[in-house]
Amino acid sequence: MRRICVLALGLLLPGSAPAEAHRLDEYLQATRLGISRDRVVVELDLTPGVLVAAQVFAMIDRDGDARVSPVEIEGYARRVLRDLSLRVDDRPYALTLTRAESPSWDEIREGEGTIHLEAFADTALARGVHRIRYANMHESTSGVFLVNALKPSTRAIAIRSQRRDVQQHGIDLDVDVATSLGTATWFVIPVAALAALLIRRRRTTVSCR
Repeated sequence: MRRICVLALGLLLPGSAPAEAHRLDEYLQATRLGISRDRVVVELDLTPGVLVAAQVFAMIDRDGDARVSPVEIEGYARRVLRDLSLRVDDRPYALTLTRAESPSWDEIREGEGTIHLEAFADTALARGVHRIRYANMHESTSGVFLVNALKPSTRAIAIRSQRRDVQQHGIDLDVDVATSLGTATWFVIPVAALAALLIRRRRTTVSCR
């Protein structure tokens, strides 16, 4: 878990909270949100402590054979997604699962195994300011929560502010979307071409006189 946190820190926004060591009776749930113009990506790392490991593993290993099949981890991942909520400008968005990975029972039992989930929602953010709200209520009794926003990969998107509740179940983000460079270039090229054509025609008219 520590290695994962170190790798992620360089991509987190200033002021975000890094993950800390969790107690044996806690279920650490760390979320990272990736914001782009056309989607919101949710990356979720779930690490059960030793004293809650058996309880968490029982939710995954439905047939009780001490092994995790692809069907079982996908089933658990979808159960987790039902406990997550994502809203953009007060409109709810459904999350689509794209990744679900589980460590072995031995790793989970020792408190060293982390379950990795990833999902996304198509959002199509238009130019302007948007409010993005995310919340995680999965296993809230034993859960300890962390949530951060990743730095956007384009200058066209800026996260102006971020607010978390005390227990970090959720986060509110104010996101400013500007005109992308690609859109600006698409507009400038035709205008420049039209201007060049007008200048050329004017010169041709003058020459004819």
